[in-house]
Amino acid sequence: MEILDDEPEEIDDPEAAKPEDWDDEEDSEWEAPKIDNPKCETAPGCGEWKRPLKKNSAYKGKWHAPLIDNPNYKGIWKPQDIPNPDFFEIEKPDFEPIAAIGIEIWTMQDGILFDNILIAGDEKVAESYRRSVWKPKFEVEKEKQKAEEAATGLSDGSH
Repeated sequence: MEILDDEPEEIDDPEAAKPEDWDDEEDSEWEAPKIDNPKCETAPGCGEWKRPLKKNSAYKGKWHAPLIDNPNYKGIWKPQDIPNPDFFEIEKPDFEPIAAIGIEIWTMQDGILFDNILIAGDEKVAESYRRSVWKPKFEVEKEKQKAEEAATGLSDGSH
């Protein structure tokens, strides 16, 4: 008996023909319908042999450790609260004002600048700063960039 490990189980139907009104651009590439490989009928089968899986009537699913009652369980662990006579909290910390911020960025580009960094605890202060300081400067920089693009001929033509 011949072993057909490399034979496919199905082959293209040799009697099938591409329809006359088939357009490859509209209908995509035509593929013949598949039929059972006739060589496989005389052989014990085609393709790589795989051991068949047997039904296991005793299988109950994936095993999980059974949960049993633990009378000593006290809940999720958390550190014990103990009194600390040296604990104190400062209402108004006396810090020096922040004079500078350092940002280190590793990049291969030149000309990256950062400015207008604001540290605030109030969203209204940040919005006021954005309107009064950042927005006017942004508009000026945007116009300057458009002028530079127009001067170098790199404008995208969306004026």
